[in-house]
Amino acid sequence: MRYSSLIAAAAALALAPAALADETTDILNRFVADYASDPYVTGDQSFGILVGDDWYTVTASPGRASLREGPPDVPTFYFTVSPDSLAEVDAGDRNALTQMAKAFESDVTPMDMEVMEGFQPGNDFLAEVLGTAFHFWTRGQPEIIPFGRGMTRVTHGTNASIFYYQPGFRSGFFHIEPGHHVNEDVNSQTNPFPSMFIVMEGWAHARINGVEMRVGAGNAYLIPAGHSHEFWLEADADHDATGILLMFGDGA
Repeated sequence: MRYSSLIAAAAALALAPAALADETTDILNRFVADYASDPYVTGDQSFGILVGDDWYTVTASPGRASLREGPPDVPTFYFTVSPDSLAEVDAGDRNALTQMAKAFESDVTPMDMEVMEGFQPGNDFLAEVLGTAFHFWTRGQPEIIPFGRGMTRVTHGTNASIFYYQPGFRSGFFHIEPGHHVNEDVNSQTNPFPSMFIVMEGWAHARINGVEMRVGAGNAYLIPAGHSHEFWLEADADHDATGILLMFGDGA
């Protein structure tokens, strides 16, 4: 490589972090601008966003929202996200709740929520953080949640995307492909609240409270609290299954 080419390459590398930071700021400002008019914001709020190693702080109140570089001045909760995952959320390729979906607390996800040292959550913390995770990262009025094949992540053993979470209610989309086994781990087979699986396309094998059956399109299956449930397709199956999952009640 010629000396002049080396200089050009070095200059391009030096500019890359700044360009990435500008792109990140542009993306976050789009979410902030939308959040400013979100009716969910009913009081003063401040939280952090850690994109890679770069901190940002969002401050919001009814009808207003702003973004600045740097961590929050007062301990609070914050979102962690990689630049690539942030770009996916911005483009509508995969929503934020899907990026954060976990089968177990120890799961590593492309996007997550943490709390700063010294933060003291109040009684309504879960409702606040779940609400913020949806409303800040979902744009439009009404807020639009894209979903479907290709907009999922593998969690609980199959492809899934999350619609909405709030205390007492969870909802999402699932896409079971050949070889997938939903809730294969016995520790994930029961919930302390009811679940409803609505199969829209195809069918899958199921074992519900020890009873094997097929679950298929056109039916909704209500699984009581405490009943074990798992679903699967053999690796050589020539079809898949899609549907909607609803979980509700105390503890959901």
